[in-house]
Amino acid sequence: MMKLNALRLALAALCLTAVPAFSGSLQDWEFNINGTDYYPANGDTLASVPGLDSSAFNTTTGLGTLVETLYPHAAGNYYIGGWVFNPVGTPFYNEYGAVEGSAPALQQWEIDIPEYDATSNNIGTGIPPGTGNIIDNLAAGTLSDTNNVPGQTGNYLFDCGANTAGNPANPNCNDLVSMAQGFNFSLAANQEEIVTMTFSTTDPGGFNLQDIHPVDGNNQSASTLYFQASAQTVTFASGVPEPSTLMLSVTAAAFMLFIIWRRQAKQRSEV
Repeated sequence: MMKLNALRLALAALCLTAVPAFSGSLQDWEFNINGTDYYPANGDTLASVPGLDSSAFNTTTGLGTLVETLYPHAAGNYYIGGWVFNPVGTPFYNEYGAVEGSAPALQQWEIDIPEYDATSNNIGTGIPPGTGNIIDNLAAGTLSDTNNVPGQTGNYLFDCGANTAGNPANPNCNDLVSMAQGFNFSLAANQEEIVTMTFSTTDPGGFNLQDIHPVDGNNQSASTLYFQASAQTVTFASGVPEPSTLMLSVTAAAFMLFIIWRRQAKQRSEV
């Protein structure tokens, strides 16, 4: 809580300076790969997340695509989820979330203020008007399918609702916004799952989550970060070796046939 309050006070000092429409910067992230959590405060980098391709992702702006591939080589039920805290503009706490479309079956999502810092230390440490549980829910694989920051009531001066002493909490206040999506799926031993997460400033259509910064004293135009995710199951032919293995087998078989032919030819010549 103290970390978030300090962040808000520091950003309030920036409110007198105009910024471009999109000035987002990736603040934090977390991945749950089948029950194991990876996040910067734990010493992890995107490169250290198993199966994650971040080559098309800009770690400064938080825009681009992240692709996670899970090939466990065993039949079972699995989970992949990702969370980002990527404010669209300053002040960070004057933003709200929105949802477009409907999530497919077995796809989870959540929009909420980011509680800090690590799993199991977060419950009850949120900032008004919400308590924040998005990181805990991601770690548990139980994202709530809820937009907890519907906002659209300005908080430019950090004076909305309970942010001003003596005022009641107001769930419609703009606030810090973070977003997460996750997938439950089943795989056979010869299947892999590919989860693609894309972050952009243009509406991709279909189901997506949105972090919106409205026009305020520090932003001459509104801007939006769109978060879209999809999952694909890939099936490999059972019992068919990989091309390199197949070539090696063919070469070995040909060599053995050659040895047998030479021996037979030698025996015939000696008769």
